Amino acid sequence: MKKKDKIKTVQNTKKVQNTKTVQNAKKVQYTNNIQVKTAPPNLTVDNPHDKGYKRIFSIKKNFLDFIKKYIAFDWMMELTEKDLVLIDKEFITDQFDTYESDLVYKVNTKKGSVYLFFLLELQSYNDFTMPFRLLVYITAILLDYFKNCDKVARRKQAFRLPAVIPIVLHNGERSWTASRHFKEMIDKAELFGNYIIDFEYVLVSIKNLDISKIRQSNTLVDNIFMADKKRTREEWTENMSELLQRIREMETEDLNEWITWFSNVIRKLNEEERSTFIEQIRKGDDKFMCSSFERLLIKENEQGRQEGKIEGKIEGKIEGKAEAVIEFLEEIGEPSDALRKQIMEQKDVKVLSSWLKTAAKSESIAEFEESVGLVQLQ
Repeated sequence: MKKKDKIKTVQNTKKVQNTKTVQNAKKVQYTNNIQVKTAPPNLTVDNPHDKGYKRIFSIKKNFLDFIKKYIAFDWMMELTEKDLVLIDKEFITDQFDTYESDLVYKVNTKKGSVYLFFLLELQSYNDFTMPFRLLVYITAILLDYFKNCDKVARRKQAFRLPAVIPIVLHNGERSWTASRHFKEMIDKAELFGNYIIDFEYVLVSIKNLDISKIRQSNTLVDNIFMADKKRTREEWTENMSELLQRIREMETEDLNEWITWFSNVIRKLNEEERSTFIEQIRKGDDKFMCSSFERLLIKENEQGRQEGKIEGKIEGKIEGKAEAVIEFLEEIGEPSDALRKQIMEQKDVKVLSSWLKTAAKSESIAEFEESVGLVQLQ
């Protein structure tokens, strides 16, 4: 090969390599925005409510009972467990890179497949960014479907994306007041009619569930909702015999699941307490059963007072760090209300410590936001 040809070959090779590098860089930049990862099997959820509910609704039978009774779309009534497929994927974005308590079910209906995105919003306050959060997840699900479907089929005119129905389960003490429609988050939405994105999500608020509706059946989900509506010791002791009688009438497997949920969410039970509690429920002595249950709750209150003192100290430390981050940012600009809210709602001390260091080094609010991956919602 001539020297001149060798030079051209080397130049072309470098050019191809550089092009591939740029393409790969763009690809990484794009996929970093919305990622779909296989959920690791040993992934844990810190929030006890999240842990309890996620376990329950990961069981097809329970999820089916839930959607048939508390959502009750006509097409849901004919579904069986065989029609449900729990998607073993975790949908993550840069904006919401902490672990979300969510489940995705693929539902095979007579007329095609639909995805149910189930978000557990188990916290005391309203998240007014909920429509936007759901939009990001819906987009991630559809993007994953599009990337993995047959490439020839998706070029055809008849190709259709599956429906994705967002469902939010809320158990806060306060009523849910966040927007239900995505359009309500868009500035001047009324000017644009049907030319902007809009959808509505299904909201099931445990606080607002009518007790008479819960009493219509006696499933595990019903009895968890009945228990979770109780907030004070007085509410727990009121009609306690009714709840325990309903629990006793459940199948053994459901009874054990209810006890596990109770242990995760309401009162941590050791093995001895768990065995004793189940034995007393099965014996069916209402008076003895209620007094035993009340003793468990009294013990929980005593433990709660001690834990409350510790949590108070931790909360004070967290709030102090969050305020320190905002003080640093105020020296370089004016943090928006949305940014202040995001910072004050962050409860991870390690994350706040990292933000504090970043804020101290940043020369502008924009630099800080870009460095830590926070997004201002106007």
